[in-house]
Amino acid sequence: MGINQRLLKALIGIVIVAGFAACSAKTSEKSTQTVVKTTSVRKHSSPLSKSYPAIIKASSDVRLAFRIAGPIKNIYVDEGDFVKKNQVLAQIDPRDYKLQLQATEAKYKEVKSEVERITSLYKKGKVSENDYEKAVSGLKQVTAKYNAHKNSLEDTKLKAPFSGHVNTIFFDAEETVDAGMPVISMIDTQKYEIITHLPANDYLNKEKFTGFSCRTVNDPNIPIPLKLRNIVSKANLNGLYPAYFNLTDYGKGQILPGMSAEVIIEYNGQNENLYEVPSTAIFEQNGDSRVWILLKNNKTVQSRTVKVVEIKSSGAAIVSGDITEKDTIVSAGVHNLNEGQKVETLEEPSDSNVGGLL
Repeated sequence: MGINQRLLKALIGIVIVAGFAACSAKTSEKSTQTVVKTTSVRKHSSPLSKSYPAIIKASSDVRLAFRIAGPIKNIYVDEGDFVKKNQVLAQIDPRDYKLQLQATEAKYKEVKSEVERITSLYKKGKVSENDYEKAVSGLKQVTAKYNAHKNSLEDTKLKAPFSGHVNTIFFDAEETVDAGMPVISMIDTQKYEIITHLPANDYLNKEKFTGFSCRTVNDPNIPIPLKLRNIVSKANLNGLYPAYFNLTDYGKGQILPGMSAEVIIEYNGQNENLYEVPSTAIFEQNGDSRVWILLKNNKTVQSRTVKVVEIKSSGAAIVSGDITEKDTIVSAGVHNLNEGQKVETLEEPSDSNVGGLL
């Protein structure tokens, strides 16, 4: 009986040890199984958008010059002054141009009076047609000269072509300038334009553009509506296509020429199936963007290739590819997984946690 009791105790001990070992193996296997966070794929239907760095410019930035030559008598403005359209900015000494006009005016009046006399005689048949035509031709010549000298006197005044600010003054009073030499530069601060540059792929898809706006560094939270003016069809040295926009509505004093901005272009992407996923769900593999799909029947993961269309400021990514809105994807811990790996999942985020980012 002693031997049998010892054998029984030994067998019981072996069974207990084996049971503990089995439980320990199961516990170890469960503890080493990867736990991942998942979320559902959402169908994306709102407009897509892309942003581009831009610069704000005055719609007009011109260098003004006199049409005639001469010494500058007065400059009536300073750099930075606001001036109104047709305001006189500077003037060339008009003395010689006044004398020139006076002489021409006297000649014009003399010839005009003579032509009137010859015309009266011509109607009575006392002057030949040839003499009459010569008189009329002479009047036309002196009239043209008279008008030209009147214009020259008027051109001694340099006037603002639009309302805006004086940017630069290149000469001082008493200096002599030639005709066409820039004297003052002006910028139109009543109207602005924005310039950005588009890559070739976006230029080729310009027919899909549906809306335009911009944000400035001064107030990045308020979008300013834009109107597309034109896109240059020839690329610059950087291979980009300049796009010009007019600001249709903005608050005075909020923007200035030279200020940096961001142009946002909305475009239609309805020709392809687009989905919204957390950007944390995307990983790179062999040069491709991929996501992990959870196969619910066996709780394993399978990678699918996607194309990233847009990354939103909220952290969500708009993608197209081999996924559907019925799929569940891994939203966190994607870099620690392997193809076909079995995983444990956390509870899926609620509907209030849009994009599964929390």
